[in-house]
Amino acid sequence: MSKPLVGICPNLKHVGEKDGYFLQPDYAAIVSEGGALPVILPFVANRQEAREFLERIDGVLLTGGPDIDPVHYGQVARDPERFPLASPGRTRSDFAYAQEAKDRGMALLGICLGIQSINVAFGGTLLQHIPDDVPTAMAHDGGAQHPIRIEPGTILARALGKESATVNSFHHQGIGELAPGFKVSARSPDDVIEAIERTDHPFFLGVSWHPERLSESDTTRKLLRAFVDATRGAWTAAS
Repeated sequence: MSKPLVGICPNLKHVGEKDGYFLQPDYAAIVSEGGALPVILPFVANRQEAREFLERIDGVLLTGGPDIDPVHYGQVARDPERFPLASPGRTRSDFAYAQEAKDRGMALLGICLGIQSINVAFGGTLLQHIPDDVPTAMAHDGGAQHPIRIEPGTILARALGKESATVNSFHHQGIGELAPGFKVSARSPDDVIEAIERTDHPFFLGVSWHPERLSESDTTRKLLRAFVDATRGAWTAAS
């Protein structure tokens, strides 16, 4: 059986006088270790372009990156000089891929910025800065590991096969108002949302942590194995 193709949405970086696609190799590594072949997807300008790419692959991975411009969820950026915003092209492209993947019933996994893109693309909002918006929250942006509690009966619970896990934390933003059609899959002890998923889709999941930086953990291996199984349709068949 040939391996499924997983398209990875890259970041954009300015180098010298030019912009270039940028992807941490750990993203491709966890896709490979999960049993799929990683390919880098170029930015697209609209859903039609996204549709043509998705016709040729089996799953989508939305990666981390800078903040989404809050204009996309009806707010004004409070501190853009301190927290850089993602390029308009990156945001437009991620939204298009997410929306088309949903309509195709295609497996999708969003990581950090990826979960935020998923929520905003479908009508949700973000906490612009967790320390300001949730003063009682633990530190989420220092890379420290912390526990999460996983909601029973969710895609995430089925993928990991457990009620709790230990994850890392590199995000200063979080999920605010949940987009229609989604439910919470996991929370940290301070009640900040750590994972969300669609309720009408076999595998459409976003996580706030960075599994690619915990490649040896059981949580990462199980999550990526479930994602890759879903790209093959095996996840649907087992439901």
